[in-house]
Amino acid sequence: MSLKVFVSYAKEDSSLALKYYDLLVQAGTSPWIDTKHLLPGQNWEAEIEKAFSDANVVVLLLSNKSVSKRGFVQREANDAIERLRYKQPTDIYVIPLLLEPCDVPSHIAGRLQYVDLSTPGAWNQVCASLELAAEQQSIVLTQGVNVGLFHVFTERIEEQWKGAPGYDIKIEYPRFESTISPDLAKELSLLFGGRATKALIESRQKPWDQSPDLFSDIESFVSMNGRWDDFGIVHATDYLLSLTYDVGWYGAGAAHPNSHFETYTFCLADRLHILTLDDFFTDPVLALKTISSFCITSLCREYWTRTGEKPDDYQINWFKDGAGENFDNFSAFTVSPDHFTFLFAPYQVSAYAFGRWSVDVYFYDLLDVLKTDGPHLLAVAI
Repeated sequence: MSLKVFVSYAKEDSSLALKYYDLLVQAGTSPWIDTKHLLPGQNWEAEIEKAFSDANVVVLLLSNKSVSKRGFVQREANDAIERLRYKQPTDIYVIPLLLEPCDVPSHIAGRLQYVDLSTPGAWNQVCASLELAAEQQSIVLTQGVNVGLFHVFTERIEEQWKGAPGYDIKIEYPRFESTISPDLAKELSLLFGGRATKALIESRQKPWDQSPDLFSDIESFVSMNGRWDDFGIVHATDYLLSLTYDVGWYGAGAAHPNSHFETYTFCLADRLHILTLDDFFTDPVLALKTISSFCITSLCREYWTRTGEKPDDYQINWFKDGAGENFDNFSAFTVSPDHFTFLFAPYQVSAYAFGRWSVDVYFYDLLDVLKTDGPHLLAVAI
């Protein structure tokens, strides 16, 4: 397969970014960089968001300019690191490359090995990583992956329509197979296949809702509306399955694209059951209070990690609002062997430029409110 590589860089480094874009082409990949792929009339933010979502690998070109620059460079780096949660520990997804000696942000350096491109043999190392990533992706696409009771394959629905405005929709979804629990696999496949079809139908631009005076040149198709969904399986045992969707969309006339999370956690004991957050607790209201307090503190700490600054009162109030004591604030959650992860979409707890946020809350910190025989135990069951 041709590996799709998204190139993230600061505008000040554009000449070097184009150099490495050409090297990525020579390495046999299909790189995407804004200056090469954006067309006149396209909404550049939406196209960047779609390319980022569709990429198999994200290359972060780091320099003194990019690591200190606020805005889309940080947003892409933050979102790429957040997406690592849905990858296998050995998967190569984010490759940080140093264009020059610089201070690599701690949330990148603490998670990933980076390469200084000025060192001898550095590009050979990069090519080796890309080859391994391509091999991993090829296996996933052709052979699927084993998770818990299931063998999971990735399916995709794609549709474009040339309208005024038109649309571009790409929705990935999991298909499940299992010799041990074929009925569960069938129900899950039907559920997510149906979800994908429903999302496609709901996202189509209505043929009578058109503005030909604003979008007159249909032949030079520009997709002014769009939706792109991808999923990640976070954790699976014989008794529990937890996964998340990252849903991005753009509508003609909107200031920029946006995104949100949809999460699903299932109990697989006997038959399929969807778990909600209050299923885990003896006192959901007290649990909510504890989770909210922990998340607000963690978000403040993460803000400092991302920016090197303490959040001001305005930002703290935003955290308190988006992670306050309201169950709707914590509807997007996944379950791992020893913790919950709460996911916060852009705008929920901070400005759009900061991208996505997440907080891990460990079972240990919730022992006083977790049910002693609750469904969290399914997450550690083998």
